[in-house]
Amino acid sequence: MKPDASLSHRIVAAFTLMTVVVAGLFAIAIVVVINQSEVQLVAEGLNRQLDVIASTVGAHETPYLGPELSFYRSSPTGDATLPAWLQGLEPGFREIKQAGVDWHVLVRDTADHRYILVLDQVEFEQREDMLYLAATGGFVLSVLAALLIGSLTARKVIAPVIRLAGQVQHRDQLLSLAPPLATDYPANEVGQLAQAFDNTLNQLRAALDRERLFTSDVSHELRTPLMVIASSCELLLETLPPGARERVQLVRIQHACEEMRELVETFMWLARGAEATQEASSASTLRTIAEEQIRRWQTEADQRGLTLRLELADEDDCTSRYPTPMLRAVIANLLRNALHYTDRGGVRLVVHGKCFKVIDSGAGIPEAERLSVFRPFVRGGATRGDGIGIGLSLVQRICARQGWQIRLSEAPGGGCVFEVDLRALTEV
Repeated sequence: MKPDASLSHRIVAAFTLMTVVVAGLFAIAIVVVINQSEVQLVAEGLNRQLDVIASTVGAHETPYLGPELSFYRSSPTGDATLPAWLQGLEPGFREIKQAGVDWHVLVRDTADHRYILVLDQVEFEQREDMLYLAATGGFVLSVLAALLIGSLTARKVIAPVIRLAGQVQHRDQLLSLAPPLATDYPANEVGQLAQAFDNTLNQLRAALDRERLFTSDVSHELRTPLMVIASSCELLLETLPPGARERVQLVRIQHACEEMRELVETFMWLARGAEATQEASSASTLRTIAEEQIRRWQTEADQRGLTLRLELADEDDCTSRYPTPMLRAVIANLLRNALHYTDRGGVRLVVHGKCFKVIDSGAGIPEAERLSVFRPFVRGGATRGDGIGIGLSLVQRICARQGWQIRLSEAPGGGCVFEVDLRALTEV
């Protein structure tokens, strides 16, 4: 049986196998007993009949023979009048096949004569064949009955398990007001399984409640101070003269505040799952977000002495719209990562239809490390700065949640190419 066979199939197979073994042994025993009884019963019957025939012949009377019996008498040394296949036989009982017919032959020698009694086996063989047919039919019927009974038994046994699986998979079971499962089942193995599910679901509900409270608290408590920091930076920038040294630091603080706000929004969306997807009603085109991010990161590119440019294909897609926070987080993290690991040259954001590429001229990523860079807290070999390795992991998680495809390859002349295909997403 295959290791992945269902439990119901295993029950039916076990039930059927047990029946095959028992019924098979019983049928074999019937055949063996018939074969052994044939010799004993026929030999005893022929001996009794021969006793009667011999006494009748000794009284000079004609013995009565049935239609299946033949009687021969000769001298102990033989008689030329006997059929050839009966001559030269040793005393005793035996089976002889002659002219396509089976015969039972009993030979007995006395002082003066040899008696030979021959029994035609045609009728006996017919009864024997009927017994064999009955044994075979009983075996086949037993196996069919085992399949039927096994299927009904398996269905009855598995029904509570299937019902329990359906209850566990129902989405309402994660609600805090969902009734316990164990109360619907007796205190047997299925009841114990239901109780184990109740315990696990209770722990899962508690964890979900803690997560909901945490995300709500974080969303509320972090947005307020971030708004205060952003508004304070705007007020201070308006009061400072254009050439003041403090303006550079304030711009950096304002930039970091905006990044933190977007990260908080993205992390909240990832934590809330489907609920956050429904809440993310803001949608933008790929070109709009691409132009916005180029303007945002242009200052940092200039400070690093790198070129940053946007390349738009001729067949630009201006109709498809995507969730703004998610697409912005993906492009922002890819651009940040490219600028962070590029020392000379530049970074290009290429928009082509419903796809875009971020191409840099940096050191690149070895092929052996390309899969691992999307894992949390994994950084490239040429690590630098204060990053902790969650940017690409965040990009991968967003793409997986949205149904986007992201690929990493080597750029011509060195560097990396991160390509994101948005066509798998149901357009907004």
